[in-house]
Amino acid sequence: MPRLRLHSNGTAAMLLALGQAMACSLAQAAGFGAPSGSWPVHPLPLQVPQGALSPLMSSSLYRADGEPPAYYLSAGAGVPRLQIPDLPGATAWAVMPDGVCAHLAQVPMDVLKTGAMEPVVVQRNPLPMDCAAAFEGACTSRDGQLRISTSFDGQRRKAQVRGGFYGSEGLIDTTFYTGTRTLQIEHLPSGQAVRMREPLVNDRGYSAPQTAIRYLPELRLVLLLGVTQNRGMPVAHCMALPPQPPSPPSSIR
Repeated sequence: MPRLRLHSNGTAAMLLALGQAMACSLAQAAGFGAPSGSWPVHPLPLQVPQGALSPLMSSSLYRADGEPPAYYLSAGAGVPRLQIPDLPGATAWAVMPDGVCAHLAQVPMDVLKTGAMEPVVVQRNPLPMDCAAAFEGACTSRDGQLRISTSFDGQRRKAQVRGGFYGSEGLIDTTFYTGTRTLQIEHLPSGQAVRMREPLVNDRGYSAPQTAIRYLPELRLVLLLGVTQNRGMPVAHCMALPPQPPSPPSSIR
């Protein structure tokens, strides 16, 4: 399933998008291109077995307390307390820091069911849920280290389109965009930043990769899980936070 593309006129347009996607008629946005900027970006290696669900399409974040804590990703994990089983092909992945940045190592799904493991809920997510969700906007990580912003340079055209399944629910207002959206992730203490650009040509859909950006502050890592695409396929990247700047010398003698 492709990552959700949001539309500019809220709930009604989201319902329209879902209905039209089921009818196989929803035009997809182009997606963000390769990252560039002063903050080094590395590939995030992983090997997805044939028939298994990929964490680059949609994934949940898990955390096990420790020094430092361990982080895991899962694609297709169920919710035991609600008696919702795992999806067929569900996978679990350990985030493994390494000498370059990090890689993902597949682990058994049972790892997620141990007593020390907890899903990272909205209240404990290091990034607010509105990060990279809107067409334009900005947010700051809860620890003040990251600033994530989305901007648009181009033209907007207002129009009416038919809503509902198969366009049967009358007309709704929407906006079509032609130009470039830029997603920027900045490390505030150092000023280093990375940018990704999404071209839009008379599009009303756009990428909303908020849950594809995973900030792991204790590991000093940022994972981009399919935020960018290469020939229509999601790509994984890893960014290590720049070193902490040295503390200024004390003036006390």
